[in-house]
Amino acid sequence: MSSFPEIPERSSPLRLWYMYRETVCTVIDVDDGSRKVRVTNLQEHPLYRAFGVNECPSYEDYLEFLESRCFPRTRDKMELELQYLGLSAYDPIEIIGKTEGRMAGDEFWIRMETDT
Repeated sequence: MSSFPEIPERSSPLRLWYMYRETVCTVIDVDDGSRKVRVTNLQEHPLYRAFGVNECPSYEDYLEFLESRCFPRTRDKMELELQYLGLSAYDPIEIIGKTEGRMAGDEFWIRMETDT
């Protein structure tokens, strides 16, 4: 039986809670200024982790993860989607702020916690 770490105290400007239904899977702390990402996985199975088996994702991995939880940049009539969300440009973190990263066909989502 594995023992998972406790959720660390937040020390970065942004914290994302990667959830499956109401279960916390991964806590992601991000400092965009220094491009540092720290993850705390709370689930054993890689399918329930934000970055799968990658325990130390890079900032680029983080950006790819964010975009994976958004509608595609190439979506037909994307401007209408952005307008519906009240956004003027395709920005994954802003889209997730509006949609919680919810995607059709799965029950994963993201709760965002910021300093502002």
